[in-house]
Amino acid sequence: PKREAETMVAQPQSDSETTAPKTLVNINTADSAALVAIDGIGPKSASEIIKYRKLLGGYHSVEQLSELKCITESNFEKILVKISCDSFVISKIDVNFASPKELERHPYVSAQTLRRIIKQRQLKGGWSRIEEMTEQNILSEEEAKRLAPYLRFRPKAAE
Repeated sequence: PKREAETMVAQPQSDSETTAPKTLVNINTADSAALVAIDGIGPKSASEIIKYRKLLGGYHSVEQLSELKCITESNFEKILVKISCDSFVISKIDVNFASPKELERHPYVSAQTLRRIIKQRQLKGGWSRIEEMTEQNILSEEEAKRLAPYLRFRPKAAE
């Protein structure tokens, strides 16, 4: 009788273990081996995910994987339940002080946007919030939404 009780106690634990979600793979820290271990990601896709992560400065959302040509819609749905994203590891660009080259490297900064940022920054000296950039027509609402997680607004040094 005592063994049955132990078995009954142990049984719900093993059920909860099998239904417990598996550890999600963080797309901002995973290496190619961890990515390839996910059903739906092959070596080429893993390489593209890492390359794009470097260009972006890190993913702020798992949905950004859908921007990659190598990720099909059906694979994206399969992958989505197995990944997570820690947006605290994003490297930010200081929009008031970054070189044109640094800004240009970011995939969300078009050539036209880069020209507007550089020109207005030279005239105005910089911004304290992203809303100022939309108000001055430097960024569209959509560009601002996409770029916001990647920009830092450090004020000019006090003179």
